[in-house]
Amino acid sequence: MKHFAIGAVLALSLAGCSPEAPQAERSQENVLELEVQGLSFVGPDTIKSGWTTIRVINNGGMTHHALVYRLPDGITAEMVDEQIVVPIQQSLTAAIAGDTEKAAEIAATMPAWVGDLIWLGGPGMMSDGVTGEATMYLEPGNYIVECYVKTNGVQHNYNPEPGEFGMVFPLTVVAEDGGMSEPEANVTLTLSNSGYEISEGAFVTGENSVRVNFAEQQLYNNFVGHDAHVFRIDEDTNVDAAARWPDFFPTDGQQTPAPARFVGGIHDMPEGTTGYFKLTLEPGDYGITAEIPNAKAKGFFERFSVGAAE
Repeated sequence: MKHFAIGAVLALSLAGCSPEAPQAERSQENVLELEVQGLSFVGPDTIKSGWTTIRVINNGGMTHHALVYRLPDGITAEMVDEQIVVPIQQSLTAAIAGDTEKAAEIAATMPAWVGDLIWLGGPGMMSDGVTGEATMYLEPGNYIVECYVKTNGVQHNYNPEPGEFGMVFPLTVVAEDGGMSEPEANVTLTLSNSGYEISEGAFVTGENSVRVNFAEQQLYNNFVGHDAHVFRIDEDTNVDAAARWPDFFPTDGQQTPAPARFVGGIHDMPEGTTGYFKLTLEPGDYGITAEIPNAKAKGFFERFSVGAAE
């Protein structure tokens, strides 16, 4: 949603313990598991607060993601759909048709409360067959889990039927603490205004838990912040195209099919916060990119390799 709202205005104007551990020493899980069915998230709509894992099983046939953000008091999912999703889709449609003036006029109708939305991570880009998993500390409140990847010029969060949602999933985080401990990690990725740094550990074949330190955060096009999305680099992968693909602002940004196989990541969070995401990696080469304009030139592209397990 961060990218639909103010960003669109500007763009168009222009780990657990061992089974033997005592119960008291084990970290409880606090997991919301959603499944992609068609162009909908399906699953429970309530989760306890504290450290919270959002897990999305993507067998929907195309690339998706799952941005998590908190709504300001008095704002509902219906308001998000009617006042942001619908006009931004109309603006995008006009821009694709070449009517940039109409696109800008529609996009400029965004409500002032858009600036009060708080982006709190969520699973990054995941191709069909990938399960995305991100863990964040969530306070009690009302949230949205959302995908706005585009297919044939239509955002996945858009539903033309009045009163129906696309991939806009209302979520309530209740006051009861879920009892989950902060995860451990084998890799630490630090995000600053200079770009990415793998500051601790290394990626390995198999399961990885990645700690993401949002050491610095800034806005691009007045709205988009630092995040991380991982894709596999095969012999025929156009790395530059894959690194650019998550940028929503161009009319062809995030248009499916994606130019590479995305295997997970995490959306942006406020400066000074920490989030986690999991990856399952086969031997090979990978790239990390961000959902910002000119990510590679800004230092938000990191290439790494993992070898065969010994």
